[in-house]
Amino acid sequence: MKAATGFDDLGDRTRTRLDNGLVVLVLGRRHLPIVSATLLSPAGIAHQPSGLGGLANFASQLLPLGTGRRSATELAEEIDGLGASLSSGCDYDFATVEVAGLARDLGRLIEILADVARRPAFLEEEIERKRSQLLGLLEKREDEYPGLVRDRFFEMVYGGHPYHRRREGNAESVKSIARSDLVGFHEGAYTPEDSILAIVGDVDLPGAIRLAEEGFGGWRASRTAAGLAEVQPAPAERRVATIQKEVTQAYIRIGSLGIARDDPDFHAAAITNFVLGGAGFGSRLMRNLREDRGLTYGVYTSFQPRRRRGYFFAAMQTKVETMNEAVREILRECELLSGHGVTEEELAWAKRFFTGSLPLQLETNDQLAQKLLEQEFFGLEDRFWLRDLEKMGDV
Repeated sequence: MKAATGFDDLGDRTRTRLDNGLVVLVLGRRHLPIVSATLLSPAGIAHQPSGLGGLANFASQLLPLGTGRRSATELAEEIDGLGASLSSGCDYDFATVEVAGLARDLGRLIEILADVARRPAFLEEEIERKRSQLLGLLEKREDEYPGLVRDRFFEMVYGGHPYHRRREGNAESVKSIARSDLVGFHEGAYTPEDSILAIVGDVDLPGAIRLAEEGFGGWRASRTAAGLAEVQPAPAERRVATIQKEVTQAYIRIGSLGIARDDPDFHAAAITNFVLGGAGFGSRLMRNLREDRGLTYGVYTSFQPRRRRGYFFAAMQTKVETMNEAVREILRECELLSGHGVTEEELAWAKRFFTGSLPLQLETNDQLAQKLLEQEFFGLEDRFWLRDLEKMGDV
């Protein structure tokens, strides 16, 4: 299959590794005078110490709330004055900090990004303010049973592996996190030799590399980031867990271990997912459980890849009295697909869905920065989005 016109015309690119190990990726897109810069570090939920649930999330949310050079108020005022944006967050494998604004301000944006990522103040007043917010969210979540089901699902799929951890931790762990824990985690997980900086927009490539060197060249790791263990396969037998709540709707999540992002079967998994439940009303589960049986407003499936093994799941809500019927139908559809595969018509439809949705992932600077980071972090082939299109013809 030929790549769609324009997918490979995304501007000049360069990749550089600074002396401290930081990988810098720059993509020039000169149609608009804007720019986005994102730093990715191995500071995800899976990298936090055991017994300190929520630490990675806590630390990532505190990064924009003051540095050794700027208070939280000064930082916010400077960003607002530039008409820019600053955000941070974490997933299981990594954490990110991102700035975006006008291309003419790239120097200041990179300097702010470096200050936030390298020198967070972790002031006690900001820690306590954020802790109060997190505890409020955790209290509210105790009544949100879909989240409880998701947490139990992760425990069953991943066992004791760090991938099973709840993103926000729990009230007890969040209360126990001290400033020294936040500082220590930052020093160990936000390290230049394991981080990637992606700059996308109306930039001069050598100039962007120079600014990255100025902002991050002096960054030195104070300790080595810990590695991540391999995921051990879960028991082969089918297992069921229930959470009892006084509700009229049952929330169902069915799944198993999946694949890593660089698995050679990733494209086949993507197509299979679209056919089963990942593409809305055209998928088998939606036709069966919503249109034919009227058991739910919506059901969906997803393969979530991670650096180690990811996971697959199907999820839906239905009336408590129709829960068993819904579970049987989900399992039946999974078994049919596993045993008989997809039809030629379904395969062609899923390929069209994949190729038609790809342009929507390549529209903005921050989306392209995410693609560059994904390629580097997961060790994918160059411009993998084009290779994904080509491989659709081989699935």
